[in-house]
Amino acid sequence: MPTPTAYTLTYPRTGNRPPMSVRFTVAPDTTGTWTVERQPYGAAGRMLTGDQPRRYFGDEARVRAEAAFRGLLVRECLHVGRLLDLALEPRDIRFFDGRPTLDGMDAGEWLDAMGTA
Repeated sequence: MPTPTAYTLTYPRTGNRPPMSVRFTVAPDTTGTWTVERQPYGAAGRMLTGDQPRRYFGDEARVRAEAAFRGLLVRECLHVGRLLDLALEPRDIRFFDGRPTLDGMDAGEWLDAMGTA
């Protein structure tokens, strides 16, 4: 059975915005259903209201779930980039072993470095 994939993107501290992070997970269950989840966390790791999990069934469930996982991560990276006044485009974000990268560096670390520069 394939293993779940998870990635947490931490928003860089800017201004007086409280710390925040978003965790993305894609995982299969025993019936072959794949679930993609986006769960935001606020200060002190407090779970905030998240999106409804997306479930995928059938022959192409894994491919569709992994594509949704990547799409959610790209959208979140672009959002953080806009908060930092960066002109990022979807093609700037590449995936290496299921993890988003920018300029060959982990996307979360790259965005954090740009936020503190």
